[in-house]
Amino acid sequence: MIELLYFIWNANPEIISGFPPRWYGLLFASGFIVGSYIMRWMYKLESRDPEEVERLTMYMVVSTIIGARVGHCLFYDPVYYLSNPIKILYIWEGGLASHGAAISIILGMLIYSRKVGENFFWVMDRIVIVVCLAGAFIRTGNFMNSEILGLPTESENGVVFAKSVNDILSFRFDGRVENISFLSRDGEVTDKGVPITIRIKYQDDLVIDEEYENNFYSSSVKSFMTGYEGIRKHIYEEQGTDLSYKIFKNRNVYYAEIYTIAIPRHPAQLYEAFYCLVLFVSLLSLWYFKRQSLNDGFIFSIFMIALWTLRILDEFLKENQVAWEDDIPFNMGQWLSVPMILLGIYIFIKTFPNKK
Repeated sequence: MIELLYFIWNANPEIISGFPPRWYGLLFASGFIVGSYIMRWMYKLESRDPEEVERLTMYMVVSTIIGARVGHCLFYDPVYYLSNPIKILYIWEGGLASHGAAISIILGMLIYSRKVGENFFWVMDRIVIVVCLAGAFIRTGNFMNSEILGLPTESENGVVFAKSVNDILSFRFDGRVENISFLSRDGEVTDKGVPITIRIKYQDDLVIDEEYENNFYSSSVKSFMTGYEGIRKHIYEEQGTDLSYKIFKNRNVYYAEIYTIAIPRHPAQLYEAFYCLVLFVSLLSLWYFKRQSLNDGFIFSIFMIALWTLRILDEFLKENQVAWEDDIPFNMGQWLSVPMILLGIYIFIKTFPNKK
């Protein structure tokens, strides 16, 4: 028996199925809420007014949302959004860019610092600590949404993202199906992927025409498995072969099982969430133990160098967001990270603590 080192991810992005609130929205908001509590604690330790954090948080929220949305529109599809500017406001349709948020946060903190008479770099040294934590929350939300996919691992290791397969098949069965589940299956691991079983449970007491259903699987379901990009990204079904399946009945309920090959992918969202969390702990520790001896801006510089360098590396394991990125050596996320790193290096040199 082969021990497979992958797991199948088919989480519902909605907290309660059928209702609008999603895990992504909850995690996005939680990043700001938890971050504001941490900032209040930091302000108290430094004998600053913790009530000032409320105004600081408002600047952060507005800067992040505006910058992330505008950044996505201008960096990844400027022709479309400049031709349809009203679509920039359709944030519920998705599309947020972390580089746009980073630029907007820096500008927002410049405005905030001048307004309250605070040192900009003193503010940024503390803001970037909670930004790392928020980044971990947001990337976990992306994982719950099964978005920002990693590339296939081309091995038995990784995550099989089954949500889009689930949704397409559920829709194509036109209400006859109550539940679809994805199960690991013993078998040979090949360079195409790993063996899995897609188990389909029909509605209770539904009487089906087995001859019609067999024809449906051998023709229509096979074409869905090979024709829809949302399925082909995650399931490998060879063209020109018969679909391997069976239909059976148990206690007046019909079931079907499809025996196919799944494609494990890098959980790039979790990689990024993990290094954001590590960076959060590292920078918070640096601030807690060394803040008295550090120049303002030094923690900010470490953040800029470390985060965006890791982002460049992480992008090598992700799918490109838009098709035109396939024709350039670095994708947009990597190119945008380069000036962030250079800015961090410049600030690092200027603020490096003098030896005593």
